[in-house]
Amino acid sequence: MAKICLKNVSKIFDGEVKAVSDFSIDIADKEFVVLVGPSGCGKSTVLRMIAGLEEVSAGELYIGDRLVNGLPPKERDIAMVFQNYALYPHMTVYKNMSFGLENRKVPKEEIDRKVHEVAKLLDIEDLLKRKPKAMSGGQRQRVALGRAMVRDPAVFLLDEPLSNLDAKLRTSMRSEIIKLHKRSNSTFVYVTHDQTEAMTMGDRIVVMRNGIVQQIDTPQNLYQYPCNKFVASFIGTPQMNFLPVVLSKDSYGYYLVLEDVGIRIHKPDTVLAPYLNRQIILGIRPDGIKPDPQGVIQAKVEVAEPLGGETYLNLDCYGEKIVVKVNGLAQYEIEQKVALTFDTTHIHLFETETETVICH
Repeated sequence: MAKICLKNVSKIFDGEVKAVSDFSIDIADKEFVVLVGPSGCGKSTVLRMIAGLEEVSAGELYIGDRLVNGLPPKERDIAMVFQNYALYPHMTVYKNMSFGLENRKVPKEEIDRKVHEVAKLLDIEDLLKRKPKAMSGGQRQRVALGRAMVRDPAVFLLDEPLSNLDAKLRTSMRSEIIKLHKRSNSTFVYVTHDQTEAMTMGDRIVVMRNGIVQQIDTPQNLYQYPCNKFVASFIGTPQMNFLPVVLSKDSYGYYLVLEDVGIRIHKPDTVLAPYLNRQIILGIRPDGIKPDPQGVIQAKVEVAEPLGGETYLNLDCYGEKIVVKVNGLAQYEIEQKVALTFDTTHIHLFETETETVICH
């Protein structure tokens, strides 16, 4: 069993800098969990604590049923893949992959079998006699994965392993890692700042900010039901649009006042009543807004980005910047005025002060 449990884990550097605060999660055996967030949010520190490369300042960390707070990395049955590959430059691919097994006194025949088996799986058999400097970034990344795989660890820890690759190679390597997870019997914990990687790879995603967990959920739930404005803005490309509105009510029910326009909404009275006549934040994704000659919301085109199958319109809407996604190659001019309609079945409302969600 390779389940991982972190109970109220914290990390403090130099006695005062709190990099991770009260982090708790139960990761199931063979689950693929992604830690995501902006640079400096503490995600790599969490990974390094699981690996044993950083001490836990407070809390308990279990791998399987063992408390591993004091265990060195070599006794945790983990394998780590780093952002910079961390290959030995003077060794061949074969030696890089076999080195850890040799140190463990694994028989030569078994080492040879495992190295060739994994090399075939990763399509690097023809590279076994090469040294890292004679390979591309994608090939080196495969070698780094292979070096971890030959050990058949209970836990794979991957720290932004694709960030040094170009966009096309990142996409193909994402697929390789997903396939690797499906074939293995290991639990995967993967760190990235790229929310597209997180959304496409993880069974569950942990969104972090300033060392604090914001939300842990499936990719779909994070996208549809963000718990606060930060998660809503971080998950989804392009990011969610946010507009300040005032919640009002008349004989027909509740509506949002945006500048001098009313947007009718249908949400439970028990949820909305506490915010009546107060400013709140309206969140809506780019595909929830449509250009419509009959629309009453007015905006002005700042930039149109044609992307082939769709066009992103960067608009000024009553002084606020928003993005609208339009299907196909849409022709718009800079400064052109556009009328819009909002799909109110896909709006999110957030408190202005705390930025926590009011309703979806």
